[in-house]
Amino acid sequence: MSDIDVLNRILADEHFGIAAYDAAVDSGLLDGATASAARAFRSDHIEHRELVSREIIVRGGEPLKAQTAENYAKAYPTLATQADIISYAIELEAGAARLYVATVPEFDDRSLALLGAEIGAVEAQHWAVLLAASGANPVPSPIIEVKSVINMGDAMDKPPA
Repeated sequence: MSDIDVLNRILADEHFGIAAYDAAVDSGLLDGATASAARAFRSDHIEHRELVSREIIVRGGEPLKAQTAENYAKAYPTLATQADIISYAIELEAGAARLYVATVPEFDDRSLALLGAEIGAVEAQHWAVLLAASGANPVPSPIIEVKSVINMGDAMDKPPA
């Protein structure tokens, strides 16, 4: 898998995260502090999207386009309460942190590995804040487990049977 392919895989995740935070903020279900945090995290994801897109373009690639909000919404679970939204955001941020960590060894250009680690650390911060807001342990493990993400990446590299 080329660096551009890895970056586009990451970009797809950033697009999804931005759409999910847009939906959360627009839902009207979040209290003031939680809505403020959601907007801040969305802003970070927008910056990540821009950084990743720029790296794709610099390397002669074309950044993956975002899907429609409606299309992303098909993948969301039922989000009827603030607690539902926080729980889902925890899943998304955990997935983003794991994805960035898992892609570090995939990059041929080691400057991209560093960028992935830097962004992945921010995703882990988001994850920890959300865990704390839910009353859970903000650092539930001494490592970020990525085997399932690596296996998923391997599956994505193979053509369908």
